[in-house]
Amino acid sequence: MDLTGYSTDFTVHASFPDAMRRFVARARRRWPQLLLSGEPVAQEADWRLPEPDDDYSGIVTFSAGQEMEDSWEENGYALDDSGQGPYAVFYRRRTGPLHATTISGIRTDDSVTVQAVEGTSLLIAEYYTISLLTPEDPTADPFSAAVVNDFVGSFDATVQVVKAV
Repeated sequence: MDLTGYSTDFTVHASFPDAMRRFVARARRRWPQLLLSGEPVAQEADWRLPEPDDDYSGIVTFSAGQEMEDSWEENGYALDDSGQGPYAVFYRRRTGPLHATTISGIRTDDSVTVQAVEGTSLLIAEYYTISLLTPEDPTADPFSAAVVNDFVGSFDATVQVVKAV
């Protein structure tokens, strides 16, 4: 299989495992028969981010079901006839200080936050580096853009994963 797909890279806060649970819930709404890393998801509220080996990045793959999973093996990260395709999150937990000298390009609806943070420095001690691999470039493909938007939106902690009774 040739390497395919488009990588959108992020450095994210240590709250990434909680955000991933919300991201999985969003994926489940898109695809009721969601497979994560080739396995069905019984209840996304019970799902936990797998701990990767220290020497390797972790990976969580997303597909709509067995048909997409099988197609993935042959076609890689390709869109199907419905304009959707598999995607994956590669992640690695990092510790130790990360310092960025200037924060810019803030995306939020809160203008007070923009004014308070734009141009400041960033210093964090625990974080994750992420590669979100989508079928196509999100700036050109609506499905890939929706996946990236869902990922970014998953960091909104006001969106809770509700456990079914």
